[in-house]
Amino acid sequence: MSWQKQVKQIAVAVAVLSGIFMALSVGIGDAVQIVLDPNDPNNPIDAEDLATFGGNIDFTDRIAVLGVFTTILGTAGLGLIRRSASNPPFVNTLITFMPIIVGLVAFSAFGSEVFSLIQGDRVWADYSDATNSYILFLAGSMVAGFVTLLERN
Repeated sequence: MSWQKQVKQIAVAVAVLSGIFMALSVGIGDAVQIVLDPNDPNNPIDAEDLATFGGNIDFTDRIAVLGVFTTILGTAGLGLIRRSASNPPFVNTLITFMPIIVGLVAFSAFGSEVFSLIQGDRVWADYSDATNSYILFLAGSMVAGFVTLLERN
């Protein structure tokens, strides 16, 4: 096995585990609400979950949480969604490139948090379990996305 494949498998495993933990910490219903419409006045996100996302849920958070679901449900996680000729093309594209997409979001919107974690400078006790698992998911996804780009010819 090449080092790229091994690093990618470890990074994806970290992303799957931390993504599951984040979704369970926030709650599946709130996680779905974050993706669909976090500003719905009829179904507001609770204050503790808002704090997980720095007090405000923006577009990058919504894409990242969608990445949590596709990572958990995809072939790296539970295997409930996978590439198939019967899928619409955008679903196959999403499944194929989600590590790269979430990695780009992690790099561009959460770079300081992710690099703090990678460098070993993160003070885990300063954050909630949900926030820590969210940043760990983003870091694992960024590494997996980067290595996926290295693998492509």
